[in-house]
Amino acid sequence: MKSTMTECDKKLLVGMFIGVIIVAIGYWGILPQIRAYNSISDKIEKEENKKKINELKLLNVGTIQIQADDYESRIAEKKDEFFQILSSSEVDRMMTEMATDNNLDIYELNFNMPSSPSDRLAYKNSQLYNIQLQQMADYESSAESMETEADENDPSLGGEGESASTKTPEEINAEVFGEEEGSYRPNTDIYAVPVTMTVGGELDDLESFIDDIINSDKRILMVGYSWGEYRNLVRRGSEENVAESVEADTTGVSTEEIDGAVVEVVTKKSLTVKLEIFMCDTSDVASSGDAIEE
Repeated sequence: MKSTMTECDKKLLVGMFIGVIIVAIGYWGILPQIRAYNSISDKIEKEENKKKINELKLLNVGTIQIQADDYESRIAEKKDEFFQILSSSEVDRMMTEMATDNNLDIYELNFNMPSSPSDRLAYKNSQLYNIQLQQMADYESSAESMETEADENDPSLGGEGESASTKTPEEINAEVFGEEEGSYRPNTDIYAVPVTMTVGGELDDLESFIDDIINSDKRILMVGYSWGEYRNLVRRGSEENVAESVEADTTGVSTEEIDGAVVEVVTKKSLTVKLEIFMCDTSDVASSGDAIEE
């Protein structure tokens, strides 16, 4: 059986062949060039944005230096309000001296040295507490978003590379001058030593002890306190010997018979305080006075 190809069929085959050639040229020849051009355009746009930021930095280098000096001075001033990093023996000695300087007896002293920065927030029923929680949530959300975006733009992780973005003047200023003051920052420098201490003595001395804590030139937070009494068994002996050892103006002293023996009992007013001693490493900054003089 013979088949014949008409002139129309020949034209159709030629047209299909030409179409395949055009598609092949477009897919393997023109399309890669378009993609390369778009990629180069994106890189050019990114570099132009970086150029704008660098130009702003150069124009404002004097302002940035003044701002940096101001920040350093304020950091030094704030850090000077905290205790330098203390050892457990130094905390023990400081609290012991604070009690003995006020003529108080120490009945109990417990504290734990911190292993991580303090996570203390404001009082939970205050307005500031709710603001802090919101700022923390916003910060964590922003950090997660930035991490996800970085992974998506990382070619080594299968990303397509960083894409160009047109930044607003406010965003550029944020890169040049930093974010606005008051935004949330996680604490990485300040540590808190929780202390529970029970002391006893005269009421005036106990009140003076509280004043010393509140008026400390370094950061000490009184978390809570409670009043009580401590009964000390001073000496056992005969009733006559006990009576002779009691001074006329001594208060809170009594004698009791325990297990057939007369015991001198001294009752003192006691105070239990719960504190947090805040400290940070201040070795890398000058004191506030030095910073101001410079």
